[in-house]
Amino acid sequence: MAEAIFDAVVSDFGIPYEAESAGVAALMGQPIDTNARAVLEEAGVYADEHRARQVDEAMLEEADLVLAMTPDHAATLRRSAAGSPEKIHTLLGYAHDSLDSEGISDPYGQSMASYRASMRQIFECVDLLVARLRGYHGQLY
Repeated sequence: MAEAIFDAVVSDFGIPYEAESAGVAALMGQPIDTNARAVLEEAGVYADEHRARQVDEAMLEEADLVLAMTPDHAATLRRSAAGSPEKIHTLLGYAHDSLDSEGISDPYGQSMASYRASMRQIFECVDLLVARLRGYHGQLY
């Protein structure tokens, strides 16, 4: 959901950024979850034909900024990014310019209300992120 929301917001503003999603425990090759797609479409965001993929060291090296959903994910990614762990944060922490002590919960397998709550939190963070990144150039993960 975060990739689709970020790409929609930067597109609306004509900002040349790109997000790419990859997971630390992704269900490789799986399409976006049906409920995630439904709540995104309720908000007017349309996810492309996304397929889940596993994050790897090359992705971490190429990225200018890596944003994880939870502190545990960020810690796992920092251990995998031997060269640049300082570019890895949680989305919530980076957006609010705060410590990476909280994250955005994964609604997978939960109610539609949980999906909507996560989506609202992601939208809030993406709005702050885009405001913070104005003038920053590069690929975002």
